[in-house]
Amino acid sequence: MPVTLDHADAQYATWVEIFQIHACAYNDTDHIDANVKRPTDVDDATWKRLDAIVKQWIYSTISKDLVNTIMKSGATAQELWTQLEESFHDNKHTRAVYLEEQLSTTKLEQFANMSDYCQQIKVLADQLANVDCPVSDRKMVMQLISGLTKGEYDTVEAIISQTEPTSSFNKARSMFLLEETRQKKQEESGQQALVAQSSQAQSNTIGSQPSSQQPAADQRGGGTSRGRGRGRGTNNKPKGRGKGRGNNNNTQQQQQSGPQW
Repeated sequence: MPVTLDHADAQYATWVEIFQIHACAYNDTDHIDANVKRPTDVDDATWKRLDAIVKQWIYSTISKDLVNTIMKSGATAQELWTQLEESFHDNKHTRAVYLEEQLSTTKLEQFANMSDYCQQIKVLADQLANVDCPVSDRKMVMQLISGLTKGEYDTVEAIISQTEPTSSFNKARSMFLLEETRQKKQEESGQQALVAQSSQAQSNTIGSQPSSQQPAADQRGGGTSRGRGRGRGTNNKPKGRGKGRGNNNNTQQQQQSGPQW
């Protein structure tokens, strides 16, 4: 069985339903339901063996605390079944008040997602039915809507609220789950577009920056044949600054004029 019965979870109604289906499939319903007669073609030894099997099913599908609570030497499966029923049905009024308060204060913001939120409403409704306070489908839908975060699901909320007759809880749940999925996909698309724009802007910025390297010729003034120079005058000529060609011309001029005595 997929459900383990525990006082903390209190999924008694769910556990009972699954257990009864299991017992019916093996034709052992008479071991847990006093209204079902024992088959006449089953001898005492066989019936006792089958009863032990049903007891084993009960013990293996409830919590250790419940095992210690209901275990009794020599008890039949029917006796164990009755003790479990009494354990979950005692103080019905107190349980109902507590569960009603829990249901009315259940909010979407308390859960990680819409699925967990809807599941909690369903569990609380089942627990209330278990203490003879069944919750109508309409009330479950109204609680589902009232616990939503304002502004997030206004469109779907309006559609469900204005539908006549009121949508079933399962249908309303499905609509809100679809809306949650749509919003997540829209958010992911927006984030991807933002990342793409940021990457493009960064690429454009890098492409527009000038290179820091210049050709060697530009840095050295374009060559060695032309330049500006400073020198001292000769032949009693005054000192000064001057522009001139390279040193080759000066050398030729000195050779033509001859040595200076």
